[in-house]
Amino acid sequence: MKSTRANLSYSTAAGRWARLGPYYAMFPIPFAESIIELYTKPGQTVIDPFCGRGTVPFIAMVNGIRAIGCDINPVAWLYAKTKTDPHGSLEEVKARISQLQEAAGPDAGKAESEFQEMAFCPSVLAFIKTARRKLVWRTSSLDRTVATLLIQHLHDKKGQGLSNQMRHSRALSPRYCIEWWHRNGYSVPPEINTQKFLHKRAEWRYAKGTPRPSGGEAPTITLGSSATALPETHTPADLVLTSPPYSNVTNYRADNWLRLWALGEGPSLPDWKPEQKFVNTEAYRRMLRECLTATKERTHPRTVWYIRSDARPQTKKIITAIMCELLPDYRPYENPAPYPGSTQTALYGDHEPKPGEIDLLYMPPRRLRKGFTSQFRPAK
Repeated sequence: MKSTRANLSYSTAAGRWARLGPYYAMFPIPFAESIIELYTKPGQTVIDPFCGRGTVPFIAMVNGIRAIGCDINPVAWLYAKTKTDPHGSLEEVKARISQLQEAAGPDAGKAESEFQEMAFCPSVLAFIKTARRKLVWRTSSLDRTVATLLIQHLHDKKGQGLSNQMRHSRALSPRYCIEWWHRNGYSVPPEINTQKFLHKRAEWRYAKGTPRPSGGEAPTITLGSSATALPETHTPADLVLTSPPYSNVTNYRADNWLRLWALGEGPSLPDWKPEQKFVNTEAYRRMLRECLTATKERTHPRTVWYIRSDARPQTKKIITAIMCELLPDYRPYENPAPYPGSTQTALYGDHEPKPGEIDLLYMPPRRLRKGFTSQFRPAK
């Protein structure tokens, strides 16, 4: 059957917005497209209770599939909410950026730490601090879009973001950054006109318009734990496609500490609390059970579940045990999904071999697997 996937090249609005949001551990777009195409039809619904930067709801939306999503991280929620429902007027976005620039007095650019002094020039720092105070991104479509553009470009390679040389997907520790800048000749941050910089990025993002739902409606995406904040559906979902956080692997708040600070959602220096990595097995099990139970309440007996899991036993065993409780009549299948090359952790000095991931497929009675999932083996 000929694919009817939406055109996601940069020549389209959908293509320009699809990749919004650098985020650690995110679904590849082709992967989400393939699963949604296999197990849904236009007008049906897909759920992602851990939606991250919103790849699943966005791909569903532009292909005529209803979607609901949820994420507990404000950075992820902003990306997901804005890419699926950006503010409609570029000129209003640019005007709001200009308002923030005008409100950013010189005193606001005073650095509070050596990291801030080396990361951002005074005018950029003044803009960020003003945005922290004035943007009501939780309730305003306009402010949400401006806040998203700000954190999208908050840190990146020198010349591509508002910061000194930094990786865009994850904010490292201030001490590491300071030492690296000194060692590599980046002791002074670049001078950037924030207003002009963000205007240019906004113009590129809006150049082909904004993405619109294909024959349906914009996804409903909420901020909070999916145990309590997952949206209701018009009709039960036909597909659950998600990847829960992995136990003791990454700390999503620490990874995004700098962007959370820019949003007014965190301190100016990172918080390395270990519970953010789901180190406690029982707490992790309880969180997953509550979130997946809430998800099941929005499905029907023929819903297909596709979960990408960490292949290490600690995460996989907990997920499979919970799914066995929730879906006792379903047939479980699995398929290893090893990392094709270096992992993102290699960028930060961790070159140890990784076990990769594993895809878990849960099929309702008498429903057939399709496409490449027909090669999955029965789960042990």
